[in-house]
Amino acid sequence: MSRAIVLVNSDTSYLEHKLSELNYTTYAIDEFNHRNIQKLQDLDFIKSFINNVLSNHGSSYLVYGSGLENKKSIYDLLMKKLVVKGNNLNILTKIYNLGSLKNILEAHNLKIPEDFKQDRSVENKFIWKPLYGSGGYGISLKAKSELSHYKQKYLPGKTFSISFFCNEDGFKFLGFNNLLLLKSFPDHPFVHAGAITIKPTETLQKTIPTFNGLALDLSLRGYNNIDFKIIKNDIYVLDINPRITSTFKIYNDINDNRLLRLHINEDDVSLSQLSCIKQTSFGFVHLFAKEDFFFKKYLNENWITNIPKEGEHIYAGDPIFSIYLSAPSESELISKLRENISKLGDYYSFYDIVI
Repeated sequence: MSRAIVLVNSDTSYLEHKLSELNYTTYAIDEFNHRNIQKLQDLDFIKSFINNVLSNHGSSYLVYGSGLENKKSIYDLLMKKLVVKGNNLNILTKIYNLGSLKNILEAHNLKIPEDFKQDRSVENKFIWKPLYGSGGYGISLKAKSELSHYKQKYLPGKTFSISFFCNEDGFKFLGFNNLLLLKSFPDHPFVHAGAITIKPTETLQKTIPTFNGLALDLSLRGYNNIDFKIIKNDIYVLDINPRITSTFKIYNDINDNRLLRLHINEDDVSLSQLSCIKQTSFGFVHLFAKEDFFFKKYLNENWITNIPKEGEHIYAGDPIFSIYLSAPSESELISKLRENISKLGDYYSFYDIVI
């Protein structure tokens, strides 16, 4: 029988393509391509979906990104029926309440937003985050029910993330990223709109051993990502993402698909073969529709990805497509991103991005 992998992510198109190169048959549950991720709430659907995979292949791996954060009721079923690659699903419950990790974080000189002491002349601001969320969706500046959200102190400044890989051989630093937000998106003001790889400053470089120690304490496995801010040399952890994230594509591409092969434990690749970013800067942005429209393709450019089908109904607030680019330096990358965003703005109406 051919090898099978069940994929769960907000967008599985890239993973499907790269796994097909490794001769895997993929079965995908996602939001923007197959549009069936809402059915994860339906236990009968999940059972039928998995049984179909197993009847055709006998066994299957599970590779996941975002989408399983608030689906605790199906973790046992997924782990019983499928071979999970990356982190055990139960860690999703463990790490989504940073307050419960406060002792572990403090042991590594890491802080949570509630530790931030605002200047007395400035009023504290707060955000409300979903108990189990991803991609910045559902985060609000307006008070929400404590049954579905938790209150977190708002921190000023740039948001960074560190991408790394862990297995029984150790910890491999891959790179730092500057996370991007939309300028004005009323429904989801903190939605993840893209990322740019950045060269480590001396301050950022010093955080690598710290995050290495935290990853070891949490027994993380596979590709992982941690979002954080640095304020007055203190490191504030915002989110721990023990899964494939949107920056995975960047680091897998510079490693010629070795990162994905290692994530699914293929025998002929090792941690020592992974590379971190050296000189070239990489980045991507997601463009979100300002209004409903039926998609029409006007440009045929290889830097446009996740392109909808001709005539597909795009709803206001939905992602239209993404831009992926590289350049010799961060400044040149930013210029190219702005130039191409402006070019697309001649044809589509979307929310602007803070770059």
